[in-house]
Amino acid sequence: MFGKLLKRGLLIAALTAPFAGASTQASAEPSAAEKLYADLAKLPAAERQQKLEEGAKKEGKLSFIHTWRNNLWEPHINLFRKKYPFINVDASSMGSQDASELLVSEELAGRHLTDVMSLAVPDMEGILSRDFAARYPSPVNERILPQYRKFIDPDNRWTTFYWSDFGISYNPKMVAADKAPKQWFDLCKPEFKGEVSFDGPNVRFLVGIHAMMGDAKTQEWIKCIGANKPIQQQTTIDRYQLMLAGDHAIQGHNFTYYCYAEKAKNPDAACVVVQSAPFLGLAGAMVINRNTLHPHAAALLADWALSAESQEYASKNFRGPVAIKHPYLNDDVQMVVSGLPPKETVDKVLNWWSEYVGR
Repeated sequence: MFGKLLKRGLLIAALTAPFAGASTQASAEPSAAEKLYADLAKLPAAERQQKLEEGAKKEGKLSFIHTWRNNLWEPHINLFRKKYPFINVDASSMGSQDASELLVSEELAGRHLTDVMSLAVPDMEGILSRDFAARYPSPVNERILPQYRKFIDPDNRWTTFYWSDFGISYNPKMVAADKAPKQWFDLCKPEFKGEVSFDGPNVRFLVGIHAMMGDAKTQEWIKCIGANKPIQQQTTIDRYQLMLAGDHAIQGHNFTYYCYAEKAKNPDAACVVVQSAPFLGLAGAMVINRNTLHPHAAALLADWALSAESQEYASKNFRGPVAIKHPYLNDDVQMVVSGLPPKETVDKVLNWWSEYVGR
């Protein structure tokens, strides 16, 4: 599988080399797929579903890239295959940023190889700025619970089906419960000097902090974090394992599902998640290529991602579903959406990190 993806990537790289300085004007005219989706949106739900299935049977194929890792992606897509056995799904997996870059490269080369992919919303900038995401209005968005509707795109360019939670966690063998951090500014306390770890200048995380705190407080927070001599260590899973082993006391940010997944296997695992501090919500979504060659099958997959079986699979594997109750977070937790920030915000937070924390 890796060989196939590598070969495909090298082919696209070669094809797109002349396009490096090409203009990326957004398309004004809806694509064939978008015209189809607009017509389908006018139909009653049952008739719309029937037409999607009839069209998908004629197409018979779908090319899909999943960005769930650690062997989670294949059982997930196998559930879709079981639901729609008449679709031959060519599925593979890669990182979200790599997948986004691949779709852009394919489309700039005029090679419409990928029909749909799952992506973290902050990684879509290249796709959205070039208008490569199909506008897909679908009634399935009504299944999304009210607290997660902030993840919905008003222009229907993606279908949100899960979210990942960045938050604070700590080792209770190193930090007593009454001394544990309760809010993000608590990480600046002198007793935590040299005991808090971060990935480094992580854009997704820092723009989430900015969305939470605004300009002045973000700068103040980064400055006090730098003064507290944090540990900078790649990657998220490595940092988490080091904290479990007692290397340091606190995860300044990490995927909190690591802790809950570990505790499901070992209830005595040395981690506690701080649910009193706001979480940074990172949405994951299905994105249909506006030039998809299999628009009916692609639409069925996007809709299916919000089905009960897909949502329950996400929940069982410690990903945050959006259409059913969250598997481990309290209903009253605060969530700040980490979305698509303007470039000036990205530059600002990265400059502050470089100035006060360093690399």
